[in-house]
Amino acid sequence: MALRATDRRLIRTLQSSGADRPQNAKPLMVRSPLARLRFRRLCNAGVIVPVSDGWCYLDPDAYAEYRRTRRRRALVVLAIMLPAIGVFWWLNR
Repeated sequence: MALRATDRRLIRTLQSSGADRPQNAKPLMVRSPLARLRFRRLCNAGVIVPVSDGWCYLDPDAYAEYRRTRRRRALVVLAIMLPAIGVFWWLNR
């Protein structure tokens, strides 16, 4: 939960400041170790794009794709876990 909250905070900061393209880049202060870790992850995914020292912007298309990928991954995990839990329950009743 803390990871997603940190991601949302970083994304919301850039969205609320209108930093959605290179010419609108804004400074983003990343202080906590968890925020730095999540910032690097979002940069590696292309969601947050650094343009100069501390200035960056949010790539809306990359963010949409990032969210789709995370949602798809969660559904795959559920599709595997729910039947496994059902079989486990059925065998142990």
